[in-house]
Parts: sequence; C-alpha cells; structure tokens
Amino acid sequence: MNCPRCGAEARATGKEWKFGLFDAKQYSCDKCKKPFSAFYREGKLSHTVPKAK
Repeated sequence: MNCPRCGAEARATGKEWKFGLFDAKQYSCDKCKKPFSAFYREGKLSHTVPKAK
C-alpha cells in the first residue's frame, strides 16, 4: 500500500475494523510519519482517508 500523502510504501499497523459495509485497515508511512486508513469493500480497495492526491 502506498501512502496517499507522499506516495512512499507504507506498512500495516495491524489495526483492522468494520466500518459499515467496509473493512478498514490502518497503515503508517515511514517517510512522512503519519497514519492513514484504507477502506475495502468486497476485498477491493475503495478509498483512503485522506484521499490520494
């Protein structure tokens, strides 16, 4: 998973949860040092928060 802020490779933090119809996972970017969440629906990436540039 690439960071939506800087595009660098990000790593999963292990935090996962259900958010309505979505399966959410938290990632952390080692380059910009900020976390972000990715939301999946039916196994496919739907969107990230923050949105990718």
